[in-house]
Amino acid sequence: MTDHDPQSLQADLARLADGSLPASRQAELRAEVDRSPELARALSEQQHAIALLRSTDVVAPDSLRMRVEQEVRTATRSRRPRFRLTWVLPAATTAAAAVVIVLLAGSGGSSGAGLSQTAHLALAAAVDPAPSEARNDTLAETAAGIPFPYWQRSVGWRAVGARVDRVSDHSVVTVFYAGPKRSRVGYAIVGGAPLPVSGGRTTTKDGVSFTFLHEGPAHVVTWLRSGHTCVIAGRDVSNQTLLRLATAEIPQ
Repeated sequence: MTDHDPQSLQADLARLADGSLPASRQAELRAEVDRSPELARALSEQQHAIALLRSTDVVAPDSLRMRVEQEVRTATRSRRPRFRLTWVLPAATTAAAAVVIVLLAGSGGSSGAGLSQTAHLALAAAVDPAPSEARNDTLAETAAGIPFPYWQRSVGWRAVGARVDRVSDHSVVTVFYAGPKRSRVGYAIVGGAPLPVSGGRTTTKDGVSFTFLHEGPAHVVTWLRSGHTCVIAGRDVSNQTLLRLATAEIPQ
């Protein structure tokens, strides 16, 4: 690997994925990706996230784009410096993602964030590094007062990244986990009132109702934890695996 620092490497991978990386750097970076399975996987995640955004055929009003871009700039300035390699999106793409999410939320009237939007976030790219382990098999990251689980000891899944979004009047915090055979899921906790659930297949375990849905080719499970909607989504996982992860929760 070259002497590029991890933060610059993150940005270059994002620009390579969306086609904005200068040609003078492309060949060098592609050679690095060819030598590193970790970089190859990170680039693949970036490309998938960008393809998901580009597949959504919506156009935002200029006023909305300006507001979202200002919020993205403010959020970027407020973040502490990060130096671990993770999945990121360039600022312009992040703003575009935010526009898409806001428009999708607005299309449903006053119902607020929906499970579909939350599942899309759980399937998107990480923006921040993985939160550290806290105690009692939890991570340092929380949402609506609920800690995210530390799964590495209990089920062999490790946290690999995170992101924080706001959809309508709901905050959505997502932690991403990597499992065996390069499988990956996003675990999102939605702040505010529980989201309505319709369709799908529901099963009850230990007195908790878990509903299984599909978001395109991805599998999704949703349930309530301490009165808040939780969603785990993944493309390479079965409903059985999702249920095993969801029921590996710490007691509340």
